[in-house]
Amino acid sequence: MKTLLLGAFALCAMFTPAHAVEPLKKKPKPTVLYGDWAPGKTFTYTVSEVTSEATSMGGSPQPVPVPKGIPSYRVGDVVKFTIGKKGELLGPKGLKIAFKAGSLTSNHYINLPKRKAPTPHFAFVEKNTTTTEPEGGVALTFFQVKLGKRGAGATSTVVNYSLN
Repeated sequence: MKTLLLGAFALCAMFTPAHAVEPLKKKPKPTVLYGDWAPGKTFTYTVSEVTSEATSMGGSPQPVPVPKGIPSYRVGDVVKFTIGKKGELLGPKGLKIAFKAGSLTSNHYINLPKRKAPTPHFAFVEKNTTTTEPEGGVALTFFQVKLGKRGAGATSTVVNYSLN
């Protein structure tokens, strides 16, 4: 019986193609895309407009300098963006906004409020609907809320950047 099984096994081995017994090779991991873009992708835009306004309770918005903690860019600055390992939008001067969603026409980035960073930041990057490449423009919006002494008199600052 053993001889018969051994013979059957030998016969099968003779007719098995050599490539079928090669060790299996690991398939490379597919590249994860975030709104059609892979980590490491870079693109540049030029700042075309900057607004920074603060509003106190009951008051109207007043122009103010960009506060500390918010990236400060000027009209004409060339900003190089990079897509991070987790799809986040990275840029100079501490810019890091998490990837939230991609669509046919744009990618959206949002830092949701947390205890240490209680105000959200938003970014919107337009893209070509055919090539999926960044095209059109970038909008960045930053918020900062500060309470006055003893929790009274909150001041809200909004900084908007348009890049083309």
